[in-house]
Amino acid sequence: MEKELKSPISISCECSTDITQAKECFQCGIPITGKPVTYQLEGKQENFCCFGCYLIYKTTGLKGDEGIAVAFLGRFGVGYFLAMIVFMLSTYLYGASFTPEDKEAMMFTNFVKYIILILATPVMLILGIPILKNAFNGGKINLNTDMLIAIGAFSAYLLSVYSVFTSKEAIYFETATMILVLVTFGRYLETSSRAKASNFMKELLKLSPEKAVVLKNNEEVLVPIEEIKVGDIIIIKPGDKISADGIIIKGKGHIDESLLTGEVKPVLKKEGDEVYTGTTNIDGSFQIKVNKPSQDWTLNRFIKIMKEIRATKAPINRITDTIATFFIPLVVTLAVGAFFYWYYQEGFEKALIVSMSVLLISCPCAFSIGAPLALWIGLGEAMREGIIVKGADVLEKIASVKTVFFDKTGTITERMMKVSSIHIPEELLPLVCAVEKYSEHPLAKSFIEHCKDKNIDQNLEVDDFKVHFGLGVEGIIDNKKIYIGSKNLMKELGFKIPKTYEQTYKKAEEQGKIAVFVATEEGVKGIVTFAQKIRKEAKIAIKALKKLKIKTGILTGDSKVFAQAVKKELEIDMIKAELMPEDKLNIINQEKATGKTVSMVGDGINDAPALIKADIGIAMGCGTDLTRESANVSLISDDLRKIPLLIILAKKVKKVIYTNMFWAFIYNIVGIGLALTGNLSPIFAAFAMVLSSAFVIANSIRVKNW
Repeated sequence: MEKELKSPISISCECSTDITQAKECFQCGIPITGKPVTYQLEGKQENFCCFGCYLIYKTTGLKGDEGIAVAFLGRFGVGYFLAMIVFMLSTYLYGASFTPEDKEAMMFTNFVKYIILILATPVMLILGIPILKNAFNGGKINLNTDMLIAIGAFSAYLLSVYSVFTSKEAIYFETATMILVLVTFGRYLETSSRAKASNFMKELLKLSPEKAVVLKNNEEVLVPIEEIKVGDIIIIKPGDKISADGIIIKGKGHIDESLLTGEVKPVLKKEGDEVYTGTTNIDGSFQIKVNKPSQDWTLNRFIKIMKEIRATKAPINRITDTIATFFIPLVVTLAVGAFFYWYYQEGFEKALIVSMSVLLISCPCAFSIGAPLALWIGLGEAMREGIIVKGADVLEKIASVKTVFFDKTGTITERMMKVSSIHIPEELLPLVCAVEKYSEHPLAKSFIEHCKDKNIDQNLEVDDFKVHFGLGVEGIIDNKKIYIGSKNLMKELGFKIPKTYEQTYKKAEEQGKIAVFVATEEGVKGIVTFAQKIRKEAKIAIKALKKLKIKTGILTGDSKVFAQAVKKELEIDMIKAELMPEDKLNIINQEKATGKTVSMVGDGINDAPALIKADIGIAMGCGTDLTRESANVSLISDDLRKIPLLIILAKKVKKVIYTNMFWAFIYNIVGIGLALTGNLSPIFAAFAMVLSSAFVIANSIRVKNW
């Protein structure tokens, strides 16, 4: 995160990233390792990592990246307004230089030079000083793009100031200001796109209940979640969220653990089983004994993981930063050499103008806008395809993706299971539909949807509806008892499964489907199979990624049986099943350790840590708010074909960027050559700036033809 540009005035914010400390900056949210800067806000002492963060909050009233983005926008607005006036007045200067014999015009021209100086100076202070600070961050010289920008912009400005007071023609104020305006606008776009992504922390915190019912002295007491301790007995009722990690000591019920596993199928929990914070009790009542301190609860570990990743994730290394590392020393060496040469040839004044001209021409607009412009156009093209990419740096990195991992449920497969086959006597169908209507189980809901589609009556009156936890349900309709459930329920009831249905059951199991039996008091009367339908475009997407020589894999919390069935159908490279969120992180880390750029595609809350940990996180259109906020890329639709499409677009953008960088070098070779020989005139510099910018713009527009 770039913290040097945070306020409408020159402020540098150096926020610590040591996550071991408890105190966090009130504005940017990053842990403070050193002594915090404390200010009074609304009668309360708040800690800030630096004065810059305090000033951003005071001027914008917003915390985090949202405040930084607003500060960027304010600075850009002021700088752009002044730079446009400078540019227009500079155009007049170039025109006046063709009529030097007009004394009155020249007097007015000298006056205009001072006006331009007055207008350009605030731009250099507001936009230039933060970049200059970053170039010399921590008292060190950083050979990065900011140093290159600072050298070019301030060389142009200082040389222009010298020329104004000595009545020389080397006026480059418009070049200095426009470079800074373009750079600031690009950083505003990047920061504003990150602002939305950082909101995932707020969404995650909402998942935890604020209070819990604790059993104390045989009485139920409502206490704040912060007061729960190891050993406390917590009462959980139907519909409640689990407020702490613990072991069930009494009762049983179905728990929705999709928060952790991403799977919609509820899990039966009974005495001795562990339950986790943030998951939801569906239909049971039980007591749990807290077995961990609050910092080790599942949801709190989620939050801790998110903070660690947010604090330690390094920014992308831009192409121009790499180039600048080698280019800056070369330019400075040439400028110093030119100074000494011309000093001995024609004296100090000529030496100064030539050396400063070398530094000025080393930062052409092609270098300043070459990469950002192509990236911004690429972002627009992605948006047209229904792909939201949160930042130009993200699009740049997508081009280097070598491995793509997918979550299974809701990503590779449809989120809700579909009825695959029904083998039930026609007269029993309305009865089965009526009983299932009383069940909260996802399979029952899928069956009801099927009944609606087939116009099957489901409004019959059901008596004595009963849930067999983890097995199925039963009910009575017109004195006829109906049983619906698993194979284990049939065994518990003492029913023998006919061979026909047994064969259907085995076939369904081999195909990764779920089978549910239907019985009356007379015995098993039918079977229904449910399948997680694989998205029709999944196979096309996987095949397209393979053509791009990208490795594919599935990371899922589902069983190995279902996972292998999906692998076989899609011919995917690898699949890992029965994973918890932390397991997914470990696999992603292992892949990243090989030097590969890794992408993760998911849709559930449980995927949020993996999406953030991967180099590129992609959220499906049906994903939760938390998933979309934590991802680098969001698909408006659920079309997996957009993923290879995005990679192709990113590769096109990267190719255009390399072309722009090549042009920048050509510009530098010619420009620096003229500067070294003392033949760089203001008019040529302005013309070269326009020409290079026109080429870069035209070349970047080629992205639209990808």
